[in-house]
Amino acid sequence: MTSSQPSESNYPNWFNIAAKGYFAEYLEEFKGKPNLHFLQIGVYTGDASLWLMQNILTDKSSILTDVDTWQGSDEEIHHEMDFSDVERVYDEKLKKFSNVIKCKMESHKFLATSDDKEIYDFIYIDGDHTAQAVFIDASLAWKALKPGGIMAFDDYLWELDAPINLRPQAAIDLFIILMKDHLTLIGTGSQIWIRKELETY
Repeated sequence: MTSSQPSESNYPNWFNIAAKGYFAEYLEEFKGKPNLHFLQIGVYTGDASLWLMQNILTDKSSILTDVDTWQGSDEEIHHEMDFSDVERVYDEKLKKFSNVIKCKMESHKFLATSDDKEIYDFIYIDGDHTAQAVFIDASLAWKALKPGGIMAFDDYLWELDAPINLRPQAAIDLFIILMKDHLTLIGTGSQIWIRKELETY
């Protein structure tokens, strides 16, 4: 294999394994609509991105913004991966879509540039899995989510035997408790899906 060839088969398709069913069910309302803007925090090899472009964001006026460092994390499985190759796999999958915006940077830095503008119809949070990072991502992203828009969290049940600060669940629970008057819980399980109320603070 040459360095120019993406080694997609080397990487698990976690989207198909754990997320595709949720996406198909809860994003159906957006299918084919114009002028949508979706945001993903944590992209990996782009399996979710490709599915969104092929199945939901099919109108050319709709945009997907993908944010990732492509440097991995402290998770043990990431230590075994070549993230320059992971990024190359992503680039190969999405290269034909001119309406995909790739942002290679830390999520909190990206979200800090949103200037509190409610511009996204859907935000998917699947970046750094530590509780602190998930809570920061959710809090900053919430300000950028349109009223009536949907936010989803991956890996709610991930690594339940790990210390509470190293997994998403506690952060997701806390965020929902704090924002309970401003959201509707629409989906639960290994992922959590919420809708931002039309009238919020």
